[in-house]
Amino acid sequence: MAKAHINPAVLRWAAARAGTESADLAAAFKNTPDQVEAWLAGSAAPTFVQAQKLATRLRVPFGYLFLADPPAEHLPLPDFRRVHGAAPREPSVDLRDVLADVLLKQDWYRDYRLNAGDGPLQFVGHFSLQSPVSDVARHIGRSLDFESAVRPQPNRDDFLKAFVSQVEELEILVMRNGVVRNSTNRPLDPEEFRGFSVADPLAPVVFVNNADSKAAQAFTLAHELAHIWIGEGGISDADPALPGEASQDIEAFCNDVAGELLLPWRRIADRWNMRTVPLEHWIAAVSSEFNVSTVMVARQLWARGGISREEFFSFYETERAKWTSANSSENNGGNFYWNVPIRNSRLLTRMVLRSVAASETLVRDASHLLGVKPANLPKLQDSMGGL
Repeated sequence: MAKAHINPAVLRWAAARAGTESADLAAAFKNTPDQVEAWLAGSAAPTFVQAQKLATRLRVPFGYLFLADPPAEHLPLPDFRRVHGAAPREPSVDLRDVLADVLLKQDWYRDYRLNAGDGPLQFVGHFSLQSPVSDVARHIGRSLDFESAVRPQPNRDDFLKAFVSQVEELEILVMRNGVVRNSTNRPLDPEEFRGFSVADPLAPVVFVNNADSKAAQAFTLAHELAHIWIGEGGISDADPALPGEASQDIEAFCNDVAGELLLPWRRIADRWNMRTVPLEHWIAAVSSEFNVSTVMVARQLWARGGISREEFFSFYETERAKWTSANSSENNGGNFYWNVPIRNSRLLTRMVLRSVAASETLVRDASHLLGVKPANLPKLQDSMGGL
């Protein structure tokens, strides 16, 4: 059988990029590890069928394996991740694929608004990194009617739904997904990234990692809105442990804005000064009342001098030890047609369906954008109550 004389250096690059060990490849091919190691070393070559399977397994185009050198890959957005204070790790294939998928949808949305004659949204880039945190948070809150439409919600599920709805009222797409597209076998890791934003004045987008807890998702959404309000989109970890001490650190700044939006100090200062219960109990009560995480409450206390840096990180590490993967029901099956607008943005989903109905977008293109079979688009429309 004909051999595929692929470049072993590119194969090693593709395996490292996909985070795949030779033992995993050997199991997938039902080969011995020695045979796979020979492919990686270049002392043996796979067949064309095996090489095609390698490309599929490692999620690279088949032609890449024949390149003289590994291709240079550049992220399409700035990478602001500093997970637990460390430099960002190399983006996974899953993160790259999610970025590509979201940017494809964002491009369609931009064209849609342009064709409709819509102009730039004035809040995008309205502030800068030098603006007072309180001013940015106040402007976001007023734009969303946060205190009336979001704050009163009785639980975290309703809080997050109302929050997303108000954001989309401003024509910002909000996509929440915990897997790559519809692939439940490709879960997204919140430890790698919690969200990202595209601060396009005409077509802003926020993506939230739906594998996180509801409280964490609300924080990420608020954090990404801060990125949009200062016109600096990018990939975030939105880790509440990032200190507000470095005033020029964009992630710390956006965390401060998110904290002030979700839990304004003026709302809790008096009760903190008059507390009569242990710290952990007080934090738990405020967390429940405001539908935010306990770490978010502790961070606000630290930022305002209520507790020391050492107390905050002690509390933070204790809470981290309790965290488990909090995959939401949207990622564990459930009603497919309910999940589609959550994953793609309810606003975008309606626009695409309306565009199809107006014969402006081909059914096949809508199917690709939304991840729904062409024959099932009417069912999706019905599940959303029509157009």
